Amino acid sequence: MSTLLLSFLLPLSFILSDSSQLRLQRDLQKDLSRLQQANSYFISDNSNLSPTVQTVAQDLQMFALVANLDLSKATYIQQQQGQHQVHRWKFDEGEIRSIVQIQSNIALDTVVTQRYLENRAPTQHRIQNSFNFRTYLVSTASEPDKLYYLTEEQQGLLGYRLGEKQVEITYAAAKEGLSDILPAYKAEVQQLSAGFR
Repeated sequence: MSTLLLSFLLPLSFILSDSSQLRLQRDLQKDLSRLQQANSYFISDNSNLSPTVQTVAQDLQMFALVANLDLSKATYIQQQQGQHQVHRWKFDEGEIRSIVQIQSNIALDTVVTQRYLENRAPTQHRIQNSFNFRTYLVSTASEPDKLYYLTEEQQGLLGYRLGEKQVEITYAAAKEGLSDILPAYKAEVQQLSAGFR
């Protein structure tokens, strides 16, 4: 099933390449391909007790439809909000009313204290890393927060939401500092998205 979706997604990338700066199509291809090739991750799905790459691939078809929309009929707005570059496409008619792409380049420089269960003194560890996040938010006429997709350039797909269905991917070989920066990043995006409604 996932190979079928990948073959469906590939031709669409040529349609989108010069129409705008929406990068959803490219991220879908990259993230799905990475999940198919690796096996050291855990999928958490609030609607499925045994999620697989195939169930993720089926879900991503909804995002592929959004990525294939004709954006020439939308009003395009671009703005910088702190460390987030926001691209927004608004539609006056149709079921989909807006697509938001938030591009965030964040540098992490922090010191974490590692504590041990045995009688060892805590150690401090400095983490320096940079993250290139992209978040996509899709609003429909009936639901302001219909779709949500979060990816990091090097790590891959981190999570998505389809209505009430929420899926998160946790990697065994997570990028250093990802768990330290992700909660704060998600909170910032949530705050930003509140202003788009």
